[in-house]
Amino acid sequence: MAKNGFLSEGQLQANIKALKSFMKLRKLDSFYLSSSDIFLNEYVPLEDCHRYYLTAFTGSTAECIVPYDGKVILFVDGRYYEQADIEVDPELVHVFKVPYGISLRQAMKEVILAKKLQVMGVEGDRIDLSLFNEFKTQLRVEPFNNSELSSVIDFKTLSFDKKIRELSLSLVGESTKDKLKRLVKPGEAFFISALDSIAWLTNMRRFELPNQSTFRAKALATSESVYLLMEHIEGEIKNESIELSLGKFSKLEDFLNDVKDYENVWKNLSNLNPNSIEHVYYSANSTNTADYLKLAEHFGEEKLINKAEGLVPFHALKNKAELQSMQDSFDRGDTAIFQTISWVKENVKNGVEFSELDFYHKTNEFYKNNGALEQSFNTISAIGANSSIIHFSSPSADVAFAKDQLVLLDSGGYFESGYATDTTRSFLSGGSASARQKEIYTLVLKSILHTQNAVFPENTWGSVVDGVARQPIFKEGLNYNHGTGHGVGINVHEGGYRLSTTSNIPLKENTVGSIEPGIYIPGFGGVRLENVAAVERHPVHKNMLKFRSMVFVGFDHDLIEVEMLSKEELTWLDEYEKECAKRGRSFKYKT
Repeated sequence: MAKNGFLSEGQLQANIKALKSFMKLRKLDSFYLSSSDIFLNEYVPLEDCHRYYLTAFTGSTAECIVPYDGKVILFVDGRYYEQADIEVDPELVHVFKVPYGISLRQAMKEVILAKKLQVMGVEGDRIDLSLFNEFKTQLRVEPFNNSELSSVIDFKTLSFDKKIRELSLSLVGESTKDKLKRLVKPGEAFFISALDSIAWLTNMRRFELPNQSTFRAKALATSESVYLLMEHIEGEIKNESIELSLGKFSKLEDFLNDVKDYENVWKNLSNLNPNSIEHVYYSANSTNTADYLKLAEHFGEEKLINKAEGLVPFHALKNKAELQSMQDSFDRGDTAIFQTISWVKENVKNGVEFSELDFYHKTNEFYKNNGALEQSFNTISAIGANSSIIHFSSPSADVAFAKDQLVLLDSGGYFESGYATDTTRSFLSGGSASARQKEIYTLVLKSILHTQNAVFPENTWGSVVDGVARQPIFKEGLNYNHGTGHGVGINVHEGGYRLSTTSNIPLKENTVGSIEPGIYIPGFGGVRLENVAAVERHPVHKNMLKFRSMVFVGFDHDLIEVEMLSKEELTWLDEYEKECAKRGRSFKYKT
């Protein structure tokens, strides 16, 4: 067990014991803990990730069930197999390695069935309504509030104090007022707790949480206004379409009552009580169970209508201003990446001693020098065998750079507009590449070239394009345990776009997402190449779409086995390198 967080082994044991005592008192045979906060965020400060307190696992995505009898069960997908093995104490926690193609939720439900669990406790404000209802089909589910669990486990508290940024129309392309007109009709409301959706709707950013440009809030949107609940704010909000309430997130009922007291609310309605509202939309995937119960009590459950995707179908489709803002951000991020790789290669060439941790800090420094306000996720900077850990998260001062090593850099940033960037480059530290290093790099290169040059009909499922990406790798008997691509927007992972073997999400014009195939060999190293691309209409073929890369950082030709590339692949590679060279970011065509 390697310690990467603040939790000691003794504290972990004490937390497990305390929770099981609580379970015995409440007559529970199991307890579920998510990785999320009360906003159901993906990236949560470790101090606010309750799953961490029962597993000591620091990865951003995992699920946890604590059975009263037996070990804690940690569910992870292929991105985290190696990391979980390194961080988790097998005497206390069983790592359930969920096979690719099976969701963590499905795996949990299979365990519930196999263990014949009967009564499960959950944190009502940290489980989405959709999963809560799925669990209810299998066993009795008892929701508890945060204060009840905090009485037995010493969860840390956090403070937040950053200033709100209101974005100009030139960066976002559409006002809040116009967005509201598309979102709801008079007599309707939309409850929103997904932070990227709130940031999109309000055209505001705060960089309040690590690796996010969003701000902590809950919102009720009508055709006239966004009613915003926040716990604190510095300065004033100038957006006239926003009405602000200050209060506790745990007291949503007070906020809903406050909304009724504003003047000129829902101008087309005769009165201001909940009976005036015909429908209240919400997303069962992004609304926690505790909030749903309060909405049902306030408005009446019969008025609540689930729109599972929430606002994602709106903000996944980028307008021209948003696409330009994202391109500007990627141009800056690309420069930081090119500078980092150049710095590594130059230092290795000159025999300068530096570590994996120095590499991590230098990457973030280059981002900051190019205008980044925050990283869009924790930089993955891995060398040698560590590069096979898909989401490597513990760069070490004790791991030194040397020649002939595979290096993996997965990084992203937030710039002025608050849209995320995300790019991965694997490269050779210096010296000479082995035949095996060249082979796996070139296979991944073939994959990304075929994918970003693909042409496909409108509404093609993401699974089809995922298959295109895997073909060059499949032909050599290899594969990778993660999807080929995810959507990118205000959050580095956004819905509305997904390339994976199971994705039935249709690809649509003006969505933006990653293309990131890889090969990972434990003990040897790994290669991942990632570009983010916009989906756009094909200029010649009617009803066809294609990708347009937003990333222009050249590939490492020290790792390319040219004889493995077809004539068409060589043409694609050369075209891409020349575009990188125009921007001063090609290692082949140096300016």
